[in-house]
Amino acid sequence: MVTADQFSMFLARRILVQGADVIAILGSGFGLYGYLPALVKGCGQRVLLSERHRAPFQQRPELARFADDIQWAPDEASALELADGVILALQPSDQSDWIPRCLARPNLRRMIVEKPIAPFPEKAGVLLEDLSRSGKILRIGYTFRYTDWAGRIRTAVRRSGASKRLVIQWSFLAHHSRNDLRNWKQFTDCGGGAIRFYGIQLIALLAELGYEVPIASQSFGSSVDVVEKWTASFSGSRLPECDVVVDTRSAIEKFRAELLFTSGTEPGQVFADLSDPFESPAAESSEGLDRRVPALSRLCRSLWEQSSDDGAWHKATIDLWRSVEERTSFKQVGQDG
Repeated sequence: MVTADQFSMFLARRILVQGADVIAILGSGFGLYGYLPALVKGCGQRVLLSERHRAPFQQRPELARFADDIQWAPDEASALELADGVILALQPSDQSDWIPRCLARPNLRRMIVEKPIAPFPEKAGVLLEDLSRSGKILRIGYTFRYTDWAGRIRTAVRRSGASKRLVIQWSFLAHHSRNDLRNWKQFTDCGGGAIRFYGIQLIALLAELGYEVPIASQSFGSSVDVVEKWTASFSGSRLPECDVVVDTRSAIEKFRAELLFTSGTEPGQVFADLSDPFESPAAESSEGLDRRVPALSRLCRSLWEQSSDDGAWHKATIDLWRSVEERTSFKQVGQDG
């Protein structure tokens, strides 16, 4: 247990230390096994964690190598007091509570907020306006942007015409379904489900590419609050139409993205044919770390890189998400439907 005196001593030392920033992570799940190694191994930054996250950290042996890079704070508020930046990797409803507290701290110059930033697009839009006005360097956990296949799509669609169609299919068995768990990631009202938790990654990527209009959108599940499959089509100015399928209850794990000729007479261009969107070479995914760490490392490094403002993209993503929700029709299906 970190005592108040020990933390005060660290605070005094921190004032004299130059070099790498100290980043607070709020969240004991993905914040630990995803963002912690991304910050330390991928970016060379130091990390602040609340003392109550020590037990979850110790339960993950693959993270033991990062123990010396962590400073333990008595609680989240103490961590935010000391940090130069913060990563919010929390349930969307909790992020809605923590974002205003982080914005009130001028010492927090950099922020990453996990997706979705709020349970529904209207609330996300309000929070995004507050984040944008704060002047802080902001990133959102839209990690598809940082995959190699996304870069290939970005180049190709800008050169393709109406004779082609972009098709993205993502099928897998969600962790909560595989393990018969009941958690927020399966419930639409909590920011979960095939659209809000999983599909938002594709919505963000399509918004960045310039897609603006959902032509059609349909969701499937046992109820409107348990959406397990989503299909949609999108259009954008001078872009090929795009079809997406996200199936979170599939026995087949597959991620495929390709640009097809609508006539069907010519071979298409395959950008990804993977078991999962974050599948990467063995060298990148070794050492027992989560497969998303390489993409998360690129996301985290962007906090310190000179790059264009992501504000317009963030707004376009929320706008497209809102349009998708308005356009979506729901069909009830059974567990095997």
